[in-house]
Amino acid sequence: MDAALALQAANRQGKAWQMHDKMFGNNTALTRPDLEKYAKEIGCDPAKFAKDMDDPKVKEEVEADKKLGTSLGASGTPTFFINGRQLVGAQPFDKFKELIDEEIKKADELIKAGTPIADVYKKRTGG
Repeated sequence: MDAALALQAANRQGKAWQMHDKMFGNNTALTRPDLEKYAKEIGCDPAKFAKDMDDPKVKEEVEADKKLGTSLGASGTPTFFINGRQLVGAQPFDKFKELIDEEIKKADELIKAGTPIADVYKKRTGG
């Protein structure tokens, strides 16, 4: 939870990706003091960062994101969705290519059958 709060707090200062990279590179050191140190290292205002980490609205944002992910079937990271098809865990490039190639083939079949291009995604995902 602290890592998620830290990312949101850093994002409020336009430093989400910098914080992401710091946490990813130090994924065994994610205590509150570690996160505050990283925030300072990436140029966040330390007082604002600490305040935002403790802000109930930031926690609500994290909880809402978690709830959305869970509702979509993402219970861990990384989880990817390609046209609604789920790919879980760190996967090799070939797995992505296989799934994407399958989706392209199915899209091409829909187009050949007369589905307008604008409707292909909706038809593939059921949405």
